[in-house]
Formats: sequence, structure tokens, C-alpha cells
Amino acid sequence: MHRSIIHFVSLFIALALAGNAQAYSPGGVAAATRAAPPEPARPAAKPIARTAPAVVTSIGAGQAGYVHFWIITAPDGEQEIQVGIELADRRIAWSFPGVGVTVAPFIAAGVYDANGQHFIVEHQYGLRPYRTATAVSRLQGNLQRRVKPWIDNATPYCPLNGVTEAVCVSCFGFVAQVLYPGKTRMYADFPRDFPRVGDEENHSTDDLLLYLTGLHALRDPAARQRRIDMLGGPAALREELARVSALVTDDRPTAVAAAGVKRGGTARTPSKPGARPAVRPG
Repeated sequence: MHRSIIHFVSLFIALALAGNAQAYSPGGVAAATRAAPPEPARPAAKPIARTAPAVVTSIGAGQAGYVHFWIITAPDGEQEIQVGIELADRRIAWSFPGVGVTVAPFIAAGVYDANGQHFIVEHQYGLRPYRTATAVSRLQGNLQRRVKPWIDNATPYCPLNGVTEAVCVSCFGFVAQVLYPGKTRMYADFPRDFPRVGDEENHSTDDLLLYLTGLHALRDPAARQRRIDMLGGPAALREELARVSALVTDDRPTAVAAAGVKRGGTARTPSKPGARPAVRPG
């Protein structure tokens, strides 16, 4: 009798163990409820928005459309501001004295042969062409189309646009047409708030520098200084911004221009007396 009870208990334990083994086996009766219910899918993490730098000191990836500033020294020693547009292949499109609109390798510091005339070229800084990433991306998608006609037509250089029978363009005039293309090659379509700190007719690289850095909209000197501090960049930029920021309210802007350095080519495209450059409506 005692042995029967022991046998019964042993059999019961064996059956219980076998049932547990079946419950955790892939084909056991508990297989349907073995796995925990799947977790709800989590939304993909939003990519971190990275604003392109406002100021650069050289060419680089993703900088197509950036506006670069140089100081160039002519063979006779005269200096002026030269501006150009960075292309996707990191070359520069510009309108250079004695050459006209062309594509050239980027020069940080060196000599540029302008049809036999040797100019000393010193890069200063580059600036983002627009404030928003969407606008920059749109420009990059259209950059080749905007630049190509000027090169295909071998557009000559002139210090003041529109003063000859044929279309010619200054360094600033070319950049203006790429950034703010007009309905014709004679008129850039400047934004309505584009500043004019020179004379009544002509835009210059000073206007472009003010606009690209946002200083044109700041009338308070303290606000302009805060903006300059926020932009940072090389000393050459900070020095230029300190100079041009005074032009926003100065009644005699030419009085504070840096001596001996011309402020780049101008963009006065009208060819008729009294005509004025077009502005973007709205």
C-alpha cells in the first residue's frame, strides 16, 4: 500500500513535468500565448534640422550658391572687392576685370591671370545666399541654369552694368543676376528691402554684404553689434561689418568707406535716362 502511494505520487510529478515541458515547447498548447503582444510601432525620430552656416572661410560640401568675397589687387596697385558664386564642383563663377563671366578654380591667396594681367587675389569670407534652407536648396537646384547663359554668351566685364550697347556685367551685377534673376539680362530683380547705401542709382557690394548678413534691417547700433557678434567669422568680416553697419544711418556713406579699396562693381542696369532697376513686387 505504501509503495502504491509512492508510485502514484511519482507518476503525478512526472506528468506535471511533462506538461510544463510541453507548455514551453514551440508546438505546445501554450505556444499561442507564449509570445508577448508586439509593442506598438514608435514613430521614426525626426531628423535634426541643421542650418547651413551663415559664414564660411573656404569652399566646401553643400555650399553651392554661397557668395564669396575677395580683395583683388590690379597690376597698377588698385584694390577692389571681388565677389563670386561657389558652384557644386567647388569652382567659382564670377565676372572678373579683363575677362568677363567665367568659371575659375577657387583661390584662397594667389595670382589670377586675367588675359595676361596678373591680379593678386586674397579670399576674405563666404556668406550663405539666403536665410532659409528651402531657398538655398532651390537656388542650388537652379544654379547651373542661371549661370550657364552668362558663360555661353561670353559676357564681358564692365564696372557699371548697362553703359555699353552690348550686355556687360560687373562682379556684383553677375552675382545679383544669379541670386535675384530679372526678366531680362539687363535688370536684376532685387528684393524690395534690398538696401542702397551708395548713391541714388547704384547698388554695390556694400549693399550685398548688408543684406546677406541681415544688418540692413537693424537700425539700432546695439542690435547691429549683437548681430555681428552672433555671426562671428574671420576678422576681415567683422571689420567690414563694423564699417558697413555705420552706413545704415550715415548721411554721407562715402565718408567712411575704406580708403584705397573700391567697393566692388556696381549694378546699375538701366540704359535709358531716368530708368531705375526693377524691384520684386509685393
